[in-house]
Amino acid sequence: MDQIRIAAFGDAVTAGTSAKLDVFHDCFQYGTTTVNKVRESQTWRSIAARILTDWVEDDVEMINAGISGDTAEKGLARMERDVLSQSPDYVLVMFGAEDALSGVEPAAFRENLEKIVDGITTRNARPVLMTPTPISERMTASGCTLSELRHRQERLSDLAQEVRKLADEKSLALIDLHRTFLDTRLAYDHLYEGWLPDGVAQSGMASFVAGELLPMLGVNNFPKPTLCDYRKVYSDAERPDTKHNGFTDMTYFQGEFYVTFRTGHSHSRLRSGLSGSKAIVLRSADGVTWVEDVVLQLKGVEIRDPKFLQVDNRLMLYTPSGRVPRPPSSEDVLTTYGFERLGPGRWSEPFECGHCFFWRPKKWRDQYIVGPYVWPEKDAAVKLLSSPDGRTWKIISTIGDVASGASEADLWTEGDQLTAFSRADPKEGDHSMLVSRFIEPENRWETVSSARIIQAPCVFKAGEMIMVSGRYCSQSDKRFRELQDDTRTFCRGTPEEAEKVDPARVEEYHHGLRTGVFVMDGTRPRLVMELLSAGDSSYTGAVQCGDETVISDYSMHEYYPEIKRPEDWRTPCDIYVSRIRFGG
Repeated sequence: MDQIRIAAFGDAVTAGTSAKLDVFHDCFQYGTTTVNKVRESQTWRSIAARILTDWVEDDVEMINAGISGDTAEKGLARMERDVLSQSPDYVLVMFGAEDALSGVEPAAFRENLEKIVDGITTRNARPVLMTPTPISERMTASGCTLSELRHRQERLSDLAQEVRKLADEKSLALIDLHRTFLDTRLAYDHLYEGWLPDGVAQSGMASFVAGELLPMLGVNNFPKPTLCDYRKVYSDAERPDTKHNGFTDMTYFQGEFYVTFRTGHSHSRLRSGLSGSKAIVLRSADGVTWVEDVVLQLKGVEIRDPKFLQVDNRLMLYTPSGRVPRPPSSEDVLTTYGFERLGPGRWSEPFECGHCFFWRPKKWRDQYIVGPYVWPEKDAAVKLLSSPDGRTWKIISTIGDVASGASEADLWTEGDQLTAFSRADPKEGDHSMLVSRFIEPENRWETVSSARIIQAPCVFKAGEMIMVSGRYCSQSDKRFRELQDDTRTFCRGTPEEAEKVDPARVEEYHHGLRTGVFVMDGTRPRLVMELLSAGDSSYTGAVQCGDETVISDYSMHEYYPEIKRPEDWRTPCDIYVSRIRFGG
């Protein structure tokens, strides 16, 4: 595999790590007043490198040559040391924001920028000019007067125009971040201290920059996602018994959006002395303002990943539920229960569907189907079930055998075609998501590896593209497995075993977990966007609304701490909803 070296050369916007994660929330490390800022792996540079590597078949190294406080003049003085000595193939030239704040005149800025470009081209690297991100009204909160703000905005606009003129005169590639941030209200609103893109803005910025670079690298079919909205819709962080909100699903029913998720004390089972987990359903007419429709609970039973299904203009919700272990048995009895919505805030009593773990039922032709896992018979990992009414289910076939380690299996139906996308956690071998095609005449499945670890896959269509969202790790799959093994030892092993694990590796694992959005290229997923997320996260739902896809997920990124002890990662998780438009 070849390597493409791209230097990101500029100021604090380039470096990316000076901004708070989300300007609309405190983002305090759990139990402290320490503000979480964008980590290196969450910067636009890091995300863009992962996207580019997925699409060009080569390893892409994104070199950070951004320094807080730098103007174009200061950058020119260090260009040889920090950029050209790295022998880059491309240099993203990203000055202007701190020039504007420092009062640099357009003529002086243009002169230094031109010297930078000439220095890059003489070393056989390709310069790519980038206009600076804007300055917003948030700057007035830090003592800047309205008059000073307007002057800085005008100066920055003048500098952006100088970048455009230089690109035009020298026929250079141009990535117009300034115009994109002004055109995309989300990006403009998410400027920390009025000028630094926060973690939300950098998530969208990464996909935009990657989409502009890929045609230069010979790739022209990138779907160019635009992050149109990103908001927290539910949090209960102050209550220890219900601080963990996760495992979402989403649907659009009778003119309203519905989001469901499980809430409880922690990721896993009930704990002695604490109240049981519940399923919460929120609804919204516009995807912005959300109200609680219902809270569903089963006495003495832990509710797990709730999932929606629309059955003949009726809304069903299914929740796998595990009974609390009691002696002499130490195993949970898993049963999936269904609920039917009867009206606003009114749902039916639960009805039993089977002793297995349902995962996002779908309609296929004149029947309803689901691919559940965790079977008491242990004769298969995932089976295909069918129902005429969403209440009574029968087994049709086996999607994944025990050796596959398949579990969370989302079904994709199109005409007579039926495909299963399954998480895989085998005891040995490949943990990549499995793609299985149903051979109906023979009642069997043909399965291949996707060559990518994606957990809790959610399959949807955007235009003509088949997309998958789910949890993945920002490190390589190989390193993901290594870090995961260490994390299990650290959190579940004996004190002696845990003592041998470096907590920094556990932190790297948890903070590398992300909600990823992929396009399926045959059976291969290619990354197109990372939503701001980290730690216990993802488990998405997706709904198409006009030309946008609305995605629900959960994440603990706002709260994550430095991990020193096994319990440190158990911070609150909140529920988020994003709107994404694919295709530019």
